[in-house]
Amino acid sequence: MSKWDNVLVTIDPGASGGYAVQYGDGSLAVEKWTGEADFVEEIQYLDEYISGRVIVVVEEVPKFVGKLVPSSSIFTLAKNYGFILGVLAAMEISTHLVRPQVWQKGLTGVKAAKGAAKKRCLKEHATRLFPKQKPTLATADALMILHYATHNMNLNE
Repeated sequence: MSKWDNVLVTIDPGASGGYAVQYGDGSLAVEKWTGEADFVEEIQYLDEYISGRVIVVVEEVPKFVGKLVPSSSIFTLAKNYGFILGVLAAMEISTHLVRPQVWQKGLTGVKAAKGAAKKRCLKEHATRLFPKQKPTLATADALMILHYATHNMNLNE
C-alpha cells in the first residue's frame, strides 16, 4: 500500500493537545496543536494529496469536566472542538467521534488518575506502544486514540 492511499487522522482537541496521522503504508506523523491555521493547512494538504480517503477520529468533548478544570480551559477546549468539526464538515471529510471514557477503557491506571497524573499515565502507555514517535504530553492522547481507532472501530462506514 502506498503512503498516499487512505489516511487516518486522530485528534485530541485540547489547547495542549495534538494529532496523529497514520498514512496508508503504516507510517506515522505526530504533531502538537499549534493553532487553527496550521491545522487547516495540514488537513487541506492531506485532502489534496491522498489518493484514497481521509478519515478522522476526534475525541468528543465531555459536556461536564468537573470543578477542578477552570472555565477558561473548558472554553478553549470547546472552541477548538467546534472549529475542528467545522473544518472537517466544510471539507466533507469522514469524521468519527469517540468519548474519552471509551478510548481510555482498559488502560491500566488511567481511570484512577486525575489531572497531570492522568496525562503522565497516558504518555507512558503511548510511549510503550509508539516508542519511535517519542510521545509528549501534547501528543500522547492522539496516539492512544489512534491505537483505539485502529483496533476497535469500523472506520469503513
